[in-house]
Amino acid sequence: MNKRGGKRSGSGRKRVHSPGVAHRVREMLNRRTPLHVNFRYRTMIRNKATFRLLKRAIMNGRRAGLRIIHFSFQKNHVHLIVEADSNQSLTKGMRSVTVTMAKGLKLGKVQTQRYHLHVLKSLKETRNAVRYVLLNEQKHERGDSTAGEYSSLLTLTNAVKLIDEYVARTKKRVRIVTPERWLPDKAGSHLLKLACR
Repeated sequence: MNKRGGKRSGSGRKRVHSPGVAHRVREMLNRRTPLHVNFRYRTMIRNKATFRLLKRAIMNGRRAGLRIIHFSFQKNHVHLIVEADSNQSLTKGMRSVTVTMAKGLKLGKVQTQRYHLHVLKSLKETRNAVRYVLLNEQKHERGDSTAGEYSSLLTLTNAVKLIDEYVARTKKRVRIVTPERWLPDKAGSHLLKLACR
């Protein structure tokens, strides 16, 4: 008599090995836990139209309960500094962001892997992550670059000071470009508020 159903060796979907967020139990998050999130695409996608799509994706993520404090949009990847009230809020919000982007791009399976997540646990780590995200465009550009066009950099009160520090350190020229209107979420955690000063 053949038995059907039940757990069998080798059955089920095979795991896709990805350096993104693994399907395992994560540490419990709360509203005082800032996070650095990034996700990558198979092709170069950055232009004015896809930038507007990213902003729509961010607004959808906010409606799903994810606080997106800062972002930068690179040629083939996106960086976010976010907060979530719980693991469920993070999952729901990031699903909303990535699905909005994927559907809007209409390029099929364009995201290369699950989003990568790093929990920021100290003031130094948080400050370094915020600066890394906001100055990521300058990091990837060779020679002169623009600042503010594809990120939330200029929403910082000390954005010009941050740019001046970067110019002094790297000896590069950076031209400030006024971005389209952007209303950032307010940081909920004391740690992230200090890091954004």
